[in-house]
Amino acid sequence: MALSGWNSIQRHLKKRHFDPGPADGIRGARTIAAVKAFQKASGLVVNGIVGRKTRAALFGTDVQIDCSGMICASMAALSRRLHPARTGSADADLQRDFGLEVTDRGLVKGVKACMLNNGCLLIPGSKSFTDHVRFNLRVLKPRARQLSLSYHHADKAVFSEKTKTGASRMIGHQGFFSHATAIFRWIGKDQSKRHGLIVGHSPDVASAQILSRTFVSPAIGFAAPRLRKTDGPVRHDHLSLSFCRDDDIVCTLPGGFHHTGQIRQLIHKKRKRGLNHYMKAYIDALENQKRGLNIPTVRDP
Repeated sequence: MALSGWNSIQRHLKKRHFDPGPADGIRGARTIAAVKAFQKASGLVVNGIVGRKTRAALFGTDVQIDCSGMICASMAALSRRLHPARTGSADADLQRDFGLEVTDRGLVKGVKACMLNNGCLLIPGSKSFTDHVRFNLRVLKPRARQLSLSYHHADKAVFSEKTKTGASRMIGHQGFFSHATAIFRWIGKDQSKRHGLIVGHSPDVASAQILSRTFVSPAIGFAAPRLRKTDGPVRHDHLSLSFCRDDDIVCTLPGGFHHTGQIRQLIHKKRKRGLNHYMKAYIDALENQKRGLNIPTVRDP
């Protein structure tokens, strides 16, 4: 079962002559009313929730990974509440809002990740001060080999500490590579975990960008810091898309580094004070973006 964003839900409702209003990717009152009308006409429970049965009735066989910026932002915000070891209220919300469930979850050396039943990998942003020290502030590894991304398919090793550049020719922020390495080792050789969308926030969007190239999977992230020490083309760079608010200073750090992948800058139509780095600020910017901005959709290649 794949994940479809609210803009896709709105388009399919309109195709079936249930008017949700404009296909803006926002779960507003008009869209919920259209969902309820569709559920009533289809003999389903009328609750306005696009769960497993409603999604199957609405999309039929026309379901694929189709994630708007808004749907991924909502998932990134919810992912921070998912417990790394057990189910909780956030799991119920995940099922209610997206019709999805966690099939595998892990917490390795402070690195949190959750795999969903549609193959989507959620990587929540760091919460603790310890995580920030271990990863965000660990820019370089003095007197040690620098980690870099070595691209190899199938069961071959992907990360290498023996080469400086690897097949990707990219050397980057060592804390972010260490974070991505922990997730890669958690996933291991299970090929079933390597084919879905990857969603991350803040430092963990850097992990999403790295793993996107490793597994050749699409990735969407928010509040992306600068990952790359080297500049120039990187293999599979087109697969990751990151949203950065123009008033989020974290997206300009660390100095002397470069962004990787596709970057879309969000400009709020009314400037906001503060750090504007958290998912609430990014959802606000997506809902109130300056006119003329193109917020793309990422599809599984």
